[in-house]
Amino acid sequence: MTSTRSNNTPFWLLLIGITLMLMSNSLLTEGMFLDGVLYACISRNMAVGMGSFWNPFYTQTIGPVFHSHPPLAFGLEALFFKLLGDHWWVEKAYSALTFLLTALLIALIWKRSTNNFRWAWLPLLFWLAIPIVSWSATNNLLENTMSVFVMLSVYLMIVSYQRNSKLWLFLAGIALFAAFLSKGFTGLFPLVFPIIYCIFDDKRRWIQGPIDTLLLMVTVAVLSGVMFLFFPPSFAYLKDYINLQVIGGGLHEATVSTRFYIVFSLLLQLIAPLVIFSIILIMSKIINKDKHKVFEFAPDKKHFFNFLILGLTGVLPIMVSVKQRDFYMLAALPFFALALGHISLSMVNAMLLEIKPKTRNWMMMASAVVLLVGVVLSVCHIGKYGRDEALIEEVKNRVAEADGENIIEITPEEYTQWAKHAYYMRYGKISLNPNEQHIGQTHGSAPTNE
Repeated sequence: MTSTRSNNTPFWLLLIGITLMLMSNSLLTEGMFLDGVLYACISRNMAVGMGSFWNPFYTQTIGPVFHSHPPLAFGLEALFFKLLGDHWWVEKAYSALTFLLTALLIALIWKRSTNNFRWAWLPLLFWLAIPIVSWSATNNLLENTMSVFVMLSVYLMIVSYQRNSKLWLFLAGIALFAAFLSKGFTGLFPLVFPIIYCIFDDKRRWIQGPIDTLLLMVTVAVLSGVMFLFFPPSFAYLKDYINLQVIGGGLHEATVSTRFYIVFSLLLQLIAPLVIFSIILIMSKIINKDKHKVFEFAPDKKHFFNFLILGLTGVLPIMVSVKQRDFYMLAALPFFALALGHISLSMVNAMLLEIKPKTRNWMMMASAVVLLVGVVLSVCHIGKYGRDEALIEEVKNRVAEADGENIIEITPEEYTQWAKHAYYMRYGKISLNPNEQHIGQTHGSAPTNE
């Protein structure tokens, strides 16, 4: 494939600019989605000795032993708090880092499948066009950490096949184990990737896929056994997690009216990427109207099906549960972007070859403007509130009045406002206790491991 560095530079600048614009009102501002604040509390608490890796602590009245999710993401974020201190922006920094690492792994997988890193902006553009991606990037979800390990596992599997080495497959198994410890069973869907890969690779026998999937499963099982052996509390932890989330939440805690919710959500999330693909298809047809073949599908067919099917395996099994949220499919979305990138590559390359130097200069200037706007918007939002301004101000004022105490008694009505629990713990290490007779009183102390 013929390409030059100058062909791609405007698109890289455009990609960075759009990223900053999409995140400008949330990346450097206070306030976060409830789940993200909750996870930040647990991680910060772990960093300062309130709770431990196998016994995370949320508040004294809610989740004094928090076993609702596996602990690895909490532990990794706790390292950030230990390194950077207890500041409101630490969880934002950690969340943004997971976004950047996922983007890097998308680019590395793209390079492995196309042998050209400079065109990685194409799948990244499709990925960024998915609305839930930029929203999740600044909201500290457990799926963010899980996505990093999911992408790493697939990258290592591809390296394993390209180098014909089982060592990389073993490393992929370790990454899958880490994905499981970050959010649970939803991180294990890449186990099927060897089967998919071998089906569409003419150089490999189809039986090799199931064998490699079995090897990955054995690796995860052995690592689990080693963990249970050397860290006995881990067994009780994961048993509680399965009872609370997989059995209790997954089968009985309904959040949707239909199991097909996740499918409808996927279609909605993919509207923007599909619009971009349609624009590429139309522009390619217009620019190359004198050529008989505009869409060369064959060179990209194998990778297109690899990533498309892998993405579907990360989404469709969620239908088993009646507890569904849009961001549950976050780790599968990069594979849809990679699939779209592969079927768009030949068209985009053909179009860029037709662009004249003067037009390319205008593209460069326009991309630079978008980047500048993104930087300015991000700077303008520094120190402001991205959400929950009134609640955060209320919490800050009452934390100041609490005079260092660890439990504030509130009304039962306030107690059911779950965001209050998160922000009080995050800003003041304060737990909330319902008591109509003693509103505003404080007492008690939080458990520590010191």
